[in-house]
Amino acid sequence: MKVLVIGGTGNISRGIVAALLGRNHEVVLFNRGQHVDPPPRDVRVIQGDRQNREDFEKKVSAEYWDAVIDMISFNAEDAASAFRACQGRVGHFIHCSTVMTYGPPFNGINIPETGPLQGESGYGLGKTAADNFLLQAFKEDGFPVTIFKPSYTHGPGMNLLRQVGGDGSWIDRLRKGKPILSAGDGLNYFQFLSSRDAGDAFSDILGKTQCLGEIYNLVHPQARTWDEWHTAAAEALGVDIQIVHVSQETLINISPERYSGLRGNFGHTQIFSHEKLASVLPNFTPKTHIKNSVLDNIEWMDKHNRIPDSDADDIEDRIIETIRNLPRIT
Repeated sequence: MKVLVIGGTGNISRGIVAALLGRNHEVVLFNRGQHVDPPPRDVRVIQGDRQNREDFEKKVSAEYWDAVIDMISFNAEDAASAFRACQGRVGHFIHCSTVMTYGPPFNGINIPETGPLQGESGYGLGKTAADNFLLQAFKEDGFPVTIFKPSYTHGPGMNLLRQVGGDGSWIDRLRKGKPILSAGDGLNYFQFLSSRDAGDAFSDILGKTQCLGEIYNLVHPQARTWDEWHTAAAEALGVDIQIVHVSQETLINISPERYSGLRGNFGHTQIFSHEKLASVLPNFTPKTHIKNSVLDNIEWMDKHNRIPDSDADDIEDRIIETIRNLPRIT
């Protein structure tokens, strides 16, 4: 297949490109050419900015594509531009959406693709609008779209995230034997999928006509707690870990600018059903061991100096010291 990836250099995109090349597809990227990591040598790049609608649509519509995978469509205007560029010029169009369309707030656990769309963030609302535009295009014009909704997908190309947010300095804390914060009791569940495994799903869905007009959650079947996730990072580094639990609201009250993002994402248990995807990709099973995927992510951060010195900002140390020195009630 001749496959165009719009984007193609970010976290999930790298897994997609590797999977496509591993299956001997012809891979072409459309992006601005500004990522710190160059694409593989055997990948053709069409340089441009999709926000320059006329240029983007002219370049993409100049060729026929067996498949197009759009990784950087964030609103209805982006989706409409992709539709204009690809209508009649593509066999299968894959749109990367997000589980953030479901919330927060989230309507329970094991949320299926039919779950209510109640995400309130700008990101979630924008993706919902893009999804709706493309599904309507499928209904009215037969546009051959399939929508994937990934949860947190990690790997080279972005920082390894932690529950309470911030930059990559938490990796430096672990290396130095310093304790790290966890919001609440650390037992909120999340689904952590490696970009390598996500890439396999994107590649394997191509050409499946029964998937046209459908939405699929793309998540790891095994949910893990945030404490398990933080511990996996420590194990990848070969160090011990000390986790200090502080209530989410306490953290937000101490430093709203640093911790208020917990309310909008990682402060909530998020478990989404993978059963619909398993029904069409029965052989899709995440194969990358969490220790290996986390280590790959950290090595990329080291390579690009994405791990700041944790000693340069002492707020986490001060919070932990205060919590540990609270008087005991007997």
